[in-house]
Amino acid sequence: MCIFKDITHRYCQKILDAYQAQVDEKTYKGKEAELLIQRNEIARDLVTTIKEIEFENDYIKYFDQVLNTINAKLKEVSSAVLEYNKKYKTSFTTDLYETFFTASLISFINALSNLVQSSPQIIVNIKDESLFTSKKDSPWFYHFSFVLYEYILDKEFEFATTKIDRDIFDAKKTLILKYIQNAGNLFSRFENENEPEYQELMKVLLNSLCSEEKDIQRRKTEEASSGYMYAYLSQSFYKASEKIMGKNQLGQKIELLSKEFSEKSTGKELSCN
Repeated sequence: MCIFKDITHRYCQKILDAYQAQVDEKTYKGKEAELLIQRNEIARDLVTTIKEIEFENDYIKYFDQVLNTINAKLKEVSSAVLEYNKKYKTSFTTDLYETFFTASLISFINALSNLVQSSPQIIVNIKDESLFTSKKDSPWFYHFSFVLYEYILDKEFEFATTKIDRDIFDAKKTLILKYIQNAGNLFSRFENENEPEYQELMKVLLNSLCSEEKDIQRRKTEEASSGYMYAYLSQSFYKASEKIMGKNQLGQKIELLSKEFSEKSTGKELSCN
């Protein structure tokens, strides 16, 4: 199995769980509750069907199959609702199945497809899922890449399931992919990650990544302060930015990666200027 097929599985399940949580917040009674049970069964069946789609070394074809499967199930739900309404003379709709579940799945799969197309080939070509992990005993490059990809994926999940604005996320995603490519070039160049030259170059790379991320954040702050709401935004921007970028901001993840690598290589913490 390839890593992006596994990612598809995991996040489709997360979207199903988020859909179920939203459904549970609503009150359904009588015949509408009966129809809800049917929709939920179809939703669970959809995720199972997506997991069974085979990957044949063609991501474009794979994601097209996933999207076609999602749309086919939506048609199935729509038909089921029409039949139910006709049978019981009701006027129910596809409800959250279409407006949240299907919409979120399509949004995330499109984002994931774009991410694959933008990803360095060294990442796309990973076949062994055990390499791409948060475990610190895996090769540093894969651990480094995994942490940053999880940040991207978690944010894309948020954008797919909420109405949060993308803000400066796309600039940060581009930055991440650039540095993963650079780290991949280093990884391919050196046979041993314990070589002093590799470690020094990796420290430079991490420090540069940290600095560029801070520059993006700083530019956003400066843009926000230029309007007539300067007084308000200057006090609230950082807090708002934290909300946009998530509980664990990219800058915090980079700082942690820098610390981990420094401890791994020299036992000294790498400062992030």
